[in-house]
Amino acid sequence: LTKDWEKSIASAETWMLIAHIRILTRRLARYYVY
Repeated sequence: LTKDWEKSIASAETWMLIAHIRILTRRLARYYVY
């Protein structure tokens, strides 16, 4: 259970990071396009 819990937290953090990077790249793309 402990291992699975740590794994799920790590994957959740990774998904949050990926989502944040996507938002930042969209914002940067918006600034460069206009």
